[in-house]
Amino acid sequence: MRYLPIVASLGLSLLWGSEWMLTAALPAQPRLRALAVQYAIGAAFLLPWAVHRRMVRRPLRSLVHMTVAGFGILCLPQVLIGLSVGKLSPAIPLAALATVPVLLAVGGRLTISTAVCGLAGVLFLVDDGLEISIHQSPWLLLLLAAACVLAWALAAAEKDLRAISHVEVLFTQCATSAVLLFILSQLIGREPLTWSALAGIGFAVNAGVMTVFGYLLFYWLLRRYGAGRVSILQWSQPLVATAEAAVLMHARPDWTALVGALLIAIAIMLAFSNRDEAGGVLFEITRR
Repeated sequence: MRYLPIVASLGLSLLWGSEWMLTAALPAQPRLRALAVQYAIGAAFLLPWAVHRRMVRRPLRSLVHMTVAGFGILCLPQVLIGLSVGKLSPAIPLAALATVPVLLAVGGRLTISTAVCGLAGVLFLVDDGLEISIHQSPWLLLLLAAACVLAWALAAAEKDLRAISHVEVLFTQCATSAVLLFILSQLIGREPLTWSALAGIGFAVNAGVMTVFGYLLFYWLLRRYGAGRVSILQWSQPLVATAEAAVLMHARPDWTALVGALLIAIAIMLAFSNRDEAGGVLFEITRR
């Protein structure tokens, strides 16, 4: 059993899963424009390290590939999820993104049994909010498209990180994502940002902690342990958020939440076990 990646993954899940508490304590902001500001501040934090590593000397092809993968990780899923806000229950995006490890398992990066166990755990965990009507189904397709893009981007970024430092990768992605999200926010919605001392502190904390520290740890895990294992963050984040909500709101979890938590815990342990991981569908077919 590999305990270091489990501890690091759970720490990152605790960080990102707790983001809802920080968001609730700050003034409400238009999501895309707020993310653009957050990524721009994150790029400013990373600029000295990127210059120190002489990133400008990297081949243009590598920088373009990093930018495309970053758009798939930092931008497009956020845009598609943002479009579904108010149209679907908040539990639906969590369930849709929980399919990312399943998609990677089909490509042989995770065992199918582990991926199905974790997905089932998330479905049990958010069971109360999974109702969807026929006229809402097109929004579900958007969320599944976001999951497909995220799965591809994780696999692509894993290859980039073998040759380029994660500081350079994150700086490039934050800088380009900030520009793209600002343009999209102008096209999709033009709600103004709420500026105040509290809002400024919120942007700085989100940029420095959630974006810079969080994604540097995320890319370290991605480079060291691969896209399959890192994708299980899509299961542990809702688990952390649900547990914190239950503690803070003194809510007693029902049996579905307990079963979901147990299944997610089992899936995480299986993903980081030392057993053979050659269990993806495509890998099994080629072996035969």
